[in-house]
Amino acid sequence: MALTTTYTLDRPYFYECFDESLPYSKRAQPKYFLLVLLTALGLFGIYGLNDHYLGSFLIMLAILECVAFYYRRPWWVTRQMLSRASGSEVTLTFDDEGIKSVNHYKNYQLVWQDINEVIDTERGLLLKNKHGMQYISKQILSPEIINYINKKATR
Repeated sequence: MALTTTYTLDRPYFYECFDESLPYSKRAQPKYFLLVLLTALGLFGIYGLNDHYLGSFLIMLAILECVAFYYRRPWWVTRQMLSRASGSEVTLTFDDEGIKSVNHYKNYQLVWQDINEVIDTERGLLLKNKHGMQYISKQILSPEIINYINKKATR
């Protein structure tokens, strides 16, 4: 039995993907240790070594890390929109082997045995495997496909 669905890689899809994946990502929290380390080394450079350029540089790196964390969502979506695949149509096929994703720029297959966990979020499904996570929006999935994924991936 093979079930097929299609969707377009557009800005709303990327925002949904980021928002639903973030709570389960390693990047959900700021890098506090790095921020404290850069600030401490910057202060040591300014007051301990009397090198204001080095100290200011390290403190500015800590500030840049804070800005990068604050703007991580629009930055990630912008990078996805600049990719070749942006705007293309993706076809997902669910069969006995796994999930096949096909578009003009990239094809991949995720076999059922590689899926460690299926996380049901408010707007989609997160499929965790040893290489990372794949997000699939519920807008493109029928209840039949959702049941099929849950049945096949939890074996």
